[in-house]
Amino acid sequence: MLSFMVVAIASAPPLTGNECLAGSLSSEFNLRKLDQYERWFDDKSSMTLAQSGVYKGLDAVLEYSKFIFPGSPYISTNGNLGSEFTLVSVDAEKRSCVIIAMEQQRYQMSEMASNELFESTIMFKAEWRFDDQKIGYIHIFWLAIPHFFSALSTHAVDNFVCQTMRDSCPGVWAANELTTIGECEAKLAALPLADGEELYYYVDGNTSSCRKLHAVFAAENSNHCAHLSFRPMADPKGVVKCQESAQLQVSDLFSEDELAKFDTFVAEIGFERDQMGWRLSPCQTQADCPLAGDLEETSSPSLVMGNIYTNDATCVFGAPTKRRLLFGTRPRAGVCVPT
Repeated sequence: MLSFMVVAIASAPPLTGNECLAGSLSSEFNLRKLDQYERWFDDKSSMTLAQSGVYKGLDAVLEYSKFIFPGSPYISTNGNLGSEFTLVSVDAEKRSCVIIAMEQQRYQMSEMASNELFESTIMFKAEWRFDDQKIGYIHIFWLAIPHFFSALSTHAVDNFVCQTMRDSCPGVWAANELTTIGECEAKLAALPLADGEELYYYVDGNTSSCRKLHAVFAAENSNHCAHLSFRPMADPKGVVKCQESAQLQVSDLFSEDELAKFDTFVAEIGFERDQMGWRLSPCQTQADCPLAGDLEETSSPSLVMGNIYTNDATCVFGAPTKRRLLFGTRPRAGVCVPT
């Protein structure tokens, strides 16, 4: 039986790029379909965002994805305005291929995050294991991280983090000798938002953003409670988080050529270089702005999730001083802002 299996494997035709790409597309893989992650991920899968860390295994990947899509307490909608796919390489021995997806997305943040409405660009680099139809790894490059976490700089978000620590993580609350929500909020506000800036805007160190990230996890999974602590505290696996950034490099996840192609994609869809991959959603008339009840956009029928905008936006003309960056060197007519 063993010799038959060896012969059968040896005689399997070489995997082609088109075959592997077609296999990944036919699987209907869609990061937004959180209820189907068992189809595409297993304990050997991983997801990495340099600025926030590595998430290994099905459960960790699913937790992180819940953070960045509707269902997160911070996000109302996440529309896909356009996508571009590229086959990067094929590994005949592993029978896998690497695919890059570049997307233009529109987010509406939740009430907790002031209903901020903005567009951003993002790149996913994924290994597709052809034979078992699973994702090996996903690397993410998201320039909008500084703006996203800045949008979480609200009293409501701080209150959510501290209430989660008090109500879901009483041991951590006690270990930090906290007595009131206000005391906790003051400690959170005293922390830096992130380590570094722009491309290397790390949110995995001793920052308020790290705790805002892990509060979403801790609200459902007590294993993350230690990560909310202001004092260093190990989680059940002996890991200490939100104290020192791992300082992962984007260049370890993407090649110079891949980053250059992403720059081209960002420019071709109309983003100015000084917008750092995000902008308030541009508008010419009020009709360009979403209203409460509108379905979020999608560039493909396979991406339709039925999510709706929860708040009205209005088209505002002229660039407020603090928003000047968003208009770049060639100002648009206006931008959609929450009403």
